[in-house]
Amino acid sequence: MLTESRSMKAVPVQPRWNTVAWDDDYGVGHDGIDGDHRRLFELFNEFVTAVNENRGDGDVEAVLVELLKYCDTHFDREEKLMREHGYPDYERHKALHDSFVREIYDINNAMDAGGEQGAYVLGMLGTWLSGHILGVDKKLGAFLKERGAAA
Repeated sequence: MLTESRSMKAVPVQPRWNTVAWDDDYGVGHDGIDGDHRRLFELFNEFVTAVNENRGDGDVEAVLVELLKYCDTHFDREEKLMREHGYPDYERHKALHDSFVREIYDINNAMDAGGEQGAYVLGMLGTWLSGHILGVDKKLGAFLKERGAAA
């Protein structure tokens, strides 16, 4: 009986998730807010890389925790600006922040890092970041610019 030996070539595995590059279209016209948003994109991309590389649970969790902490810092800064300048949509904007934080912390607490819940977090974060910035944060940026507080 003859057996045929075939060599198998390693097929490169494509990442499940793509990083998101900062684009000036995400800018809202306020240096502080835009700087925070750039940092959020960096942290999101670090999280994507950790999941794509199937790093250990502790590594993935550490990146996510850093991202969540920075979200808290950013939201605090944004909300302070809204209060200082009398932003008329403050309550709704803050409610969006609060809802996001609750959801992401709930997911993090139940997460099997790098597994399907990690994938869910990636999808949710990517959608939320771009949607929130291009939607409600753009309005905030325009308001701050009208008030002369865009620097």
